[in-house]
Amino acid sequence: MSSSSSEDARSGLAASVLGKVKEVAGAVTGNDSLATQGQLQQAEAAALKEASAKEAIAKAQAEEAAQALQQENAIARAQTQAVESVAATKEAQVRQEAAAEKAQAAIEAENLRARELAEANAEAERKQAEEAAQARLEQSRLAQEQQEAREEHTEERASAEAAEIAAARAREEADRLAAQADIPS
Repeated sequence: MSSSSSEDARSGLAASVLGKVKEVAGAVTGNDSLATQGQLQQAEAAALKEASAKEAIAKAQAEEAAQALQQENAIARAQTQAVESVAATKEAQVRQEAAAEKAQAAIEAENLRARELAEANAEAERKQAEEAAQARLEQSRLAQEQQEAREEHTEERASAEAAEIAAARAREEADRLAAQADIPS
């Protein structure tokens, strides 16, 4: 937990306890304004606590998504390398077969070898293109997931900011009520 989070937690706890004290004091003395102020202060502390929790969750989710993206990128790179290696091996194998056919046959075998080599190369290129397209799709999906994680983080942050604004409004209302009741805050 960061220093700021620790300070926020202590501040929130202190505000909650102070609010409870005011509420109880207002109830005991029959001062409804003081009791209301205490309830508002407790509500403000609860809102701040919830906002801090949401922000921490959003940050953890964003970090988790970034780690997952890094892992997926590493997997995609490894798969691409494996595909390139297999394609190179296949191409070499096709060439060896073609050379053996050439040695055993005459002009007709030479034409056959050229045709097979062309077909093998076209197939290897098609497979490479397919695998490259799959890798691009995977990277696009990962980018989309990262974008969604960023948007979710932004939404959580906005929610936390809205909670902070609501808490500030509650503080202002409590101060206004205290001023109306002529009670120091």
